Amino acid sequence: MRNSRRTWARIASPLAALAVASVLALPQASAATAVEAGTAVEAGSASVSATCSDTCVLGTRAATHTGYDRLVFDLSSSPRVTTTTNTTGAYVPNSGKTEYLEIKGTSYLFITMERAHLYDDAGNLAFTSPALQALNLPSVKGVQVLGEFEGRVEFGITLGPSTSHQVFQLTQPNRLVVDVYR
Repeated sequence: MRNSRRTWARIASPLAALAVASVLALPQASAATAVEAGTAVEAGSASVSATCSDTCVLGTRAATHTGYDRLVFDLSSSPRVTTTTNTTGAYVPNSGKTEYLEIKGTSYLFITMERAHLYDDAGNLAFTSPALQALNLPSVKGVQVLGEFEGRVEFGITLGPSTSHQVFQLTQPNRLVVDVYR
């Protein structure tokens, strides 16, 4: 009986240590917003759901990298995107009166997303970023929501000295990426 206890202890001790180590190594809950298939769940809330029959623009984030700045639009699905540029910052909203981006720069990139919305199907705001964001990165100076009308969301991006840009979409999670090169 004494030998069987020792044998059991030699087997059980490493297994118990492995089990404790596994529990301690589990990832901790994140305070970030989780997004899956058009549904947003905000940390700290009791499962807030944003159902979007078209694309919901959920927010923006930006960072600088070696040789370029990156602006990312988090999306619930992939919209059709068009871009235009100018050197004045002028745009014409639905009112028909020419307006200018609030953050000044040397050039401007305008992004239009078709079949996209800032609000979910229930009328709740799905866009979590500020409508006007001063970024002050080397090439990207700011981003501004220009408006949403009949399934079109428009953004203005203020640029500093830059040579070119590239706009592309990625999935899993869905996002629109704007790289502005120096």
